[in-house]
Amino acid sequence: MNIKTLALLLLAFCAQPAWSQTPPTPEPGADSAALSTRLAMRDLWVEHVFWIRNYAIANQTADKSQAKVAADQVVANATQIANSIAPLYGQPAADQLLKLLAGHWGAVKHYSDATVAKDAKGKQAAVSELTSNAKAIAAFLAGANPNLPESTLVGMLAAHGGHHVAQIDELAAHDYAAEARTWQMMRPHVLALADALTAALVKQFPDKF
Repeated sequence: MNIKTLALLLLAFCAQPAWSQTPPTPEPGADSAALSTRLAMRDLWVEHVFWIRNYAIANQTADKSQAKVAADQVVANATQIANSIAPLYGQPAADQLLKLLAGHWGAVKHYSDATVAKDAKGKQAAVSELTSNAKAIAAFLAGANPNLPESTLVGMLAAHGGHHVAQIDELAAHDYAAEARTWQMMRPHVLALADALTAALVKQFPDKF
């Protein structure tokens, strides 16, 4: 998949299918394990895009100290996301998810680094990594939970990767207005992804919620 195709996917998946839309907001005062999990999952995924954006900015300005902190936070956040499934699927599954999330981060980092180096072939290779990693994550999640359609996950994760790519390109071009528009798509998209994961967990393990 080339960069142009990934960008088209990004736009195509801004309108999510019904199962991945944000669930209705609970009544005021409502509290449950499902709600707590949903909010925690949302926080984790927003932190994911926040720290990767920080890395991309630091990388563009050659601020190695800031880039290291941001990269460390991306890894810490990925560990939290992976470990969040351990109580339901076990630590080996969490460890496998962490490897897959590390692959996602590695591909995005590769794209950012190649952008700074003006390495067109490196950018294309990073897009290929993002694409194959999206398929691998989708296969893993769909295999663990029958309430997560693999083909839909591939689309959502490809669009998520496309947001990272677009954001990095826009930051490199100092096109901050375009980057602001990308963020307006990126944040609700990642929240929809987090909500879809939570809803699938609640449906698969109703006795836990």
